[in-house]
Amino acid sequence: MSLVFYSVHGGTSLLATGLGAIGLGSVLIWPFLSSYRKVIAVQSLGAAAFAIYFALLDAPTASAVCVISIGQLLAAAWIRERGLVVGFYAATLVLLAMVAAATWHGAASALALAGSLAGSLARLQQSTVRMKAMFLIGAPFSLAHNLLVGASYGLGVDAVSIVGNAMSLLVLSRQVGWKRPLIGAVTSDVGRSSGTLPAF
Repeated sequence: MSLVFYSVHGGTSLLATGLGAIGLGSVLIWPFLSSYRKVIAVQSLGAAAFAIYFALLDAPTASAVCVISIGQLLAAAWIRERGLVVGFYAATLVLLAMVAAATWHGAASALALAGSLAGSLARLQQSTVRMKAMFLIGAPFSLAHNLLVGASYGLGVDAVSIVGNAMSLLVLSRQVGWKRPLIGAVTSDVGRSSGTLPAF
Protein backbone atom coordinates (compact mmCIF):
# COMPACT_ATOMS: atom_id res chain seq x y z
CA MET A 1 0.00 0.00 0.00
CA SER A 2 2.81 2.42 0.85
CA LEU A 3 4.40 1.61 -2.52
CA VAL A 4 1.16 2.54 -4.30
CA PHE A 5 0.93 5.79 -2.30
CA TYR A 6 4.53 6.64 -3.14
CA SER A 7 3.92 5.92 -6.82
CA VAL A 8 0.80 8.12 -6.98
CA HIS A 9 2.33 10.89 -4.86
CA GLY A 10 5.58 10.80 -6.82
CA GLY A 11 3.72 10.92 -10.13
CA THR A 12 1.63 13.86 -8.94
CA SER A 13 4.74 15.71 -7.75
CA LEU A 14 6.45 15.11 -11.09
CA LEU A 15 3.39 16.37 -12.98
CA ALA A 16 3.16 19.45 -10.75
CA THR A 17 6.87 20.16 -11.32
CA GLY A 18 6.46 19.88 -15.08
CA LEU A 19 3.40 22.12 -15.14
CA GLY A 20 5.03 24.67 -12.86
CA ALA A 21 8.05 24.75 -15.15
CA ILE A 22 5.79 25.31 -18.18
CA GLY A 23 3.98 28.14 -16.39
CA LEU A 24 7.20 29.83 -15.30
CA GLY A 25 8.71 29.31 -18.75
CA SER A 26 5.72 31.04 -20.34
CA VAL A 27 6.24 34.08 -18.13
CA LEU A 28 9.91 34.23 -19.11
CA ILE A 29 9.23 33.77 -22.84
CA TRP A 30 6.23 35.96 -23.70
CA PRO A 31 7.90 39.40 -23.32
CA PHE A 32 10.23 38.47 -26.20
CA LEU A 33 7.42 37.64 -28.64
CA SER A 34 6.63 40.20 -31.34
CA SER A 35 3.09 39.09 -32.19
CA TYR A 36 0.29 40.11 -29.78
CA ARG A 37 -1.64 36.93 -30.53
CA LYS A 38 1.43 34.80 -29.86
CA VAL A 39 1.77 36.58 -26.53
CA ILE A 40 -1.85 35.75 -25.70
CA ALA A 41 -1.34 32.12 -26.76
CA VAL A 42 1.77 31.68 -24.60
CA GLN A 43 0.17 33.44 -21.64
CA SER A 44 -2.92 31.25 -21.98
CA LEU A 45 -0.72 28.14 -22.05
CA GLY A 46 0.99 29.32 -18.87
CA ALA A 47 -2.34 30.04 -17.18
CA ALA A 48 -3.65 26.58 -18.14
CA ALA A 49 -0.50 24.95 -16.76
CA PHE A 50 -0.84 26.85 -13.49
CA ALA A 51 -4.53 25.99 -13.25
CA ILE A 52 -3.64 22.29 -13.08
CA TYR A 53 -0.55 23.01 -10.97
CA PHE A 54 -2.62 24.76 -8.28
CA ALA A 55 -5.26 22.04 -8.41
CA LEU A 56 -2.55 19.48 -7.67
CA LEU A 57 -1.39 21.63 -4.74
CA ASP A 58 -4.96 21.62 -3.35
CA ALA A 59 -5.45 25.32 -4.06
CA PRO A 60 -8.79 25.23 -5.92
CA THR A 61 -9.53 28.95 -5.81
CA ALA A 62 -6.16 29.77 -7.39
CA SER A 63 -6.81 27.09 -9.98
CA ALA A 64 -10.17 28.68 -10.83
CA VAL A 65 -8.51 32.11 -11.01
CA CYS A 66 -6.14 30.79 -13.66
CA VAL A 67 -9.01 29.38 -15.74
CA ILE A 68 -10.90 32.67 -15.51
CA SER A 69 -7.78 34.60 -16.49
CA ILE A 70 -7.65 32.59 -19.73
CA GLY A 71 -11.10 33.94 -20.56
CA GLN A 72 -9.86 37.46 -19.81
CA LEU A 73 -6.83 36.96 -22.05
CA LEU A 74 -8.99 35.75 -24.93
CA ALA A 75 -11.38 38.66 -24.46
CA ALA A 76 -8.43 41.06 -24.60
CA ALA A 77 -7.29 39.48 -27.86
CA TRP A 78 -10.61 39.23 -29.68
CA ILE A 79 -12.97 41.92 -28.36
CA ARG A 80 -12.16 45.39 -29.70
CA GLU A 81 -14.95 47.41 -28.06
CA ARG A 82 -13.67 48.59 -24.69
CA GLY A 83 -17.13 48.71 -23.15
CA LEU A 84 -17.63 45.04 -23.98
CA VAL A 85 -14.24 44.15 -22.53
CA VAL A 86 -15.05 45.99 -19.28
CA GLY A 87 -18.43 44.26 -19.11
CA PHE A 88 -16.82 40.87 -19.71
CA TYR A 89 -14.25 41.49 -16.97
CA ALA A 90 -17.01 42.52 -14.56
CA ALA A 91 -18.85 39.27 -15.34
CA THR A 92 -15.69 37.23 -14.73
CA LEU A 93 -15.22 38.89 -11.35
CA VAL A 94 -18.77 37.98 -10.35
CA LEU A 95 -18.06 34.43 -11.51
CA LEU A 96 -14.80 34.43 -9.56
CA ALA A 97 -16.59 35.49 -6.37
CA MET A 98 -19.04 32.61 -6.80
CA VAL A 99 -16.26 30.11 -7.51
CA ALA A 100 -14.23 31.38 -4.53
CA ALA A 101 -17.24 30.83 -2.27
CA ALA A 102 -17.68 27.31 -3.63
CA THR A 103 -13.97 26.43 -3.27
CA TRP A 104 -13.29 28.39 -0.07
CA HIS A 105 -10.05 27.37 1.67
CA GLY A 106 -9.73 30.20 4.16
CA ALA A 107 -6.80 32.58 3.82
CA ALA A 108 -5.56 30.98 0.60
CA SER A 109 -8.87 31.67 -1.14
CA ALA A 110 -9.02 35.23 0.21
CA LEU A 111 -5.52 35.94 -1.08
CA ALA A 112 -6.29 34.41 -4.47
CA LEU A 113 -9.45 36.50 -4.72
CA ALA A 114 -7.62 39.73 -3.80
CA GLY A 115 -4.79 39.01 -6.23
CA SER A 116 -7.21 38.29 -9.05
CA LEU A 117 -9.11 41.51 -8.42
CA ALA A 118 -5.89 43.54 -8.58
CA GLY A 119 -4.76 41.73 -11.72
CA SER A 120 -8.11 42.28 -13.45
CA LEU A 121 -8.09 45.97 -12.61
CA ALA A 122 -4.51 46.19 -13.88
CA ARG A 123 -5.45 44.70 -17.25
CA LEU A 124 -8.21 47.26 -17.68
CA GLN A 125 -5.89 50.24 -17.30
CA GLN A 126 -5.24 52.35 -20.40
CA SER A 127 -1.97 53.62 -19.00
CA THR A 128 1.02 51.28 -18.97
CA VAL A 129 2.31 52.93 -15.80
CA ARG A 130 -0.98 52.51 -13.94
CA MET A 131 -1.25 48.93 -15.18
CA LYS A 132 2.17 47.99 -13.81
CA ALA A 133 1.46 49.84 -10.57
CA MET A 134 -1.72 47.79 -10.11
CA PHE A 135 0.20 44.57 -10.74
CA LEU A 136 2.66 45.60 -8.02
CA ILE A 137 -0.22 46.33 -5.64
CA GLY A 138 -1.51 42.79 -6.25
CA ALA A 139 1.93 41.19 -5.90
CA PRO A 140 1.91 40.82 -2.07
CA PHE A 141 -1.36 38.86 -2.25
CA SER A 142 0.13 36.49 -4.82
CA LEU A 143 3.34 36.15 -2.84
CA ALA A 144 1.51 35.39 0.40
CA HIS A 145 -0.76 32.87 -1.33
CA ASN A 146 2.12 31.00 -2.94
CA LEU A 147 4.05 30.88 0.33
CA LEU A 148 0.94 29.56 2.07
CA VAL A 149 0.25 26.74 -0.41
CA GLY A 150 3.91 25.93 -1.13
CA ALA A 151 3.81 26.93 -4.80
CA SER A 152 7.53 27.26 -5.53
CA TYR A 153 7.03 27.93 -9.24
CA GLY A 154 4.41 30.51 -8.36
CA LEU A 155 7.02 32.24 -6.19
CA GLY A 156 9.34 32.23 -9.20
CA VAL A 157 6.70 34.02 -11.23
CA ASP A 158 6.18 36.49 -8.37
CA ALA A 159 9.89 37.31 -8.37
CA VAL A 160 9.96 37.85 -12.14
CA SER A 161 6.78 39.93 -12.04
CA ILE A 162 7.80 42.13 -9.11
CA VAL A 163 11.29 42.84 -10.42
CA GLY A 164 10.17 43.32 -14.02
CA ASN A 165 7.19 45.55 -13.22
CA ALA A 166 9.13 47.61 -10.67
CA MET A 167 12.00 48.24 -13.09
CA SER A 168 9.79 49.10 -16.04
CA LEU A 169 7.56 51.24 -13.81
CA LEU A 170 10.55 53.36 -12.83
CA VAL A 171 11.57 53.81 -16.45
CA LEU A 172 8.04 54.48 -17.74
CA SER A 173 7.13 56.92 -14.99
CA ARG A 174 10.08 59.06 -16.04
CA GLN A 175 9.35 58.79 -19.76
CA VAL A 176 5.57 59.05 -20.16
CA GLY A 177 4.01 59.98 -16.85
CA TRP A 178 0.76 58.45 -15.60
CA LYS A 179 -1.72 59.31 -18.35
CA ARG A 180 -0.32 58.04 -21.64
CA PRO A 181 -2.64 55.33 -23.05
CA LEU A 182 -1.53 51.87 -24.00
CA ILE A 183 -1.20 50.95 -27.66
CA GLY A 184 -3.69 48.17 -28.29
CA ALA A 185 -6.60 46.90 -26.26
CA VAL A 186 -6.12 45.32 -22.85
CA THR A 187 -2.83 43.79 -21.79
CA SER A 188 -1.92 41.05 -19.35
CA ASP A 189 0.88 39.82 -17.15
CA VAL A 190 0.43 35.99 -16.79
CA GLY A 191 -0.58 34.65 -14.28
CA ARG A 192 -0.96 35.25 -12.52
CA SER A 193 -0.07 35.87 -12.78
CA SER A 194 -0.45 35.67 -12.64
CA GLY A 195 -1.44 36.35 -12.12
CA THR A 196 -1.51 36.21 -11.87
CA LEU A 197 -0.82 34.79 -8.35
CA PRO A 198 0.68 33.35 -11.43
CA ALA A 199 -1.92 34.34 -14.00
CA PHE A 200 -4.02 36.32 -11.44
